[in-house]
Amino acid sequence: MERKLTKAERKDRHNRQLCVLAKQNDLRAQTELLLENEGLIVQLAKSLEVLHDLDIHHYGGIELDDLLQEGRFAMLEAAKSYDVTSVTKFSTFASVVMRNAMSDLCRKGDSSFEKQLADHGITQVFLDDNPIDEDGVPVAEKIPSSRIKDPVGDRAVLNIMIQKMHNRLELLPAREQRLLMYRYGFESMKYKTIAEAAAFFHLTEKHMREIEERSLAKLRAGMNDGKIL
Repeated sequence: MERKLTKAERKDRHNRQLCVLAKQNDLRAQTELLLENEGLIVQLAKSLEVLHDLDIHHYGGIELDDLLQEGRFAMLEAAKSYDVTSVTKFSTFASVVMRNAMSDLCRKGDSSFEKQLADHGITQVFLDDNPIDEDGVPVAEKIPSSRIKDPVGDRAVLNIMIQKMHNRLELLPAREQRLLMYRYGFESMKYKTIAEAAAFFHLTEKHMREIEERSLAKLRAGMNDGKIL
């Protein structure tokens, strides 16, 4: 009698199946892979947010949303390079790839921030490594109410918005779909410039820009039509 798989084993099997499709540039599989593993991406991003003090260093141009986006791109890259026959779980493999990518982004932000300080002749000085409030409670142990998150709610909203975007995208004429998907890397995950996209579709840059602006206007209108999906 075949052994019943655990929840973790079932999830890993599903991830492997999605990886096979993701390697074939299946957009729906890539989206599902991101949604299924959004919790892992958020967990890694928040750990690096604390490690690199992004609340301070966001002046270098890196914020939590940037880390999340970098993590999503890295997960899709991990899916394309992952050996589905490996004994290593996909989540373990992807975690390493994502952490490396997000850490590199953080270091760029750190360097940029420090350069800005140096350019302005400013030196960072930390007057209290472990400040406390008037009640003697360490500030580091307090959770500001503005930063309390609802991960389940955030995931639900993300799921709905991504699905809604795909639904509205499919309502565009086929040519406009292809232009936007190529320009913004919906399948290849590689952003293209106006010039690159125009050359690919044998259009002038002016014509390419006009089509893009018209298509994005339709897409924005659809995303704000008041309907859930």
